Amino acid sequence: MPQPTLLSPDALEVAAALIDLEAVRIMKDQAFFYTSGWASPVYVDTRLLMSDVARRRTIVELAARRLAPVVAARGINAIVGAESSGIALAAWIADRLELPLLYLRKRALGWGNDARLEGRLPASPQVVFIDDATTDARSKIAAVTALRAGGATVQDCMVVLDYGIYPQAPERLAAHDLALHGLTSWPALLSVLQQRPELTAQTRDMLAAFSRDPAAWSLAHGGAGA
Repeated sequence: MPQPTLLSPDALEVAAALIDLEAVRIMKDQAFFYTSGWASPVYVDTRLLMSDVARRRTIVELAARRLAPVVAARGINAIVGAESSGIALAAWIADRLELPLLYLRKRALGWGNDARLEGRLPASPQVVFIDDATTDARSKIAAVTALRAGGATVQDCMVVLDYGIYPQAPERLAAHDLALHGLTSWPALLSVLQQRPELTAQTRDMLAAFSRDPAAWSLAHGGAGA
């Protein structure tokens, strides 16, 4: 299915909401390290959306609008959120779309195919996986692989933030027949940040270097590089 551009009006709206919430943190002395191993000059705490009712409502409406044609085309009959980062967003989206909700544990608890899933899959499950953010897409592919092993058909994943700049992420997703639906992107965040007068020239240069080559930036600051 066609994907909006990384700088679409919706992506810029979500980026502005995150920045206004002070969810975008820029490093001072030390780089941020993601669970994926990448070092980054920014950390985006999308979970702050939980506490802002107006912006949360906007995000959920955008997400529901993006997913509605996917639900119709694929016959989606459940929403699955990632523990714990995707549960809240998944719950709001499932409620908005009137679909069953489950969540996927990071690790198995118990035995059998359902050891990582909380909730009950419908018959012939066609699900969308929901999480907060993705860098290189590896963790999303691992989660979807677990869902598929449990009997679900999963072709779509939605995140609030798809950085959209990490090497090989599109190829990995394509190789696993997975469409990624990001509500915003790093290019959108950077575009909005650059309009803010409080951003110093030094910070602008640092963010530009990160955007040009996030792998090289990460390696230079002690993180992963591929």
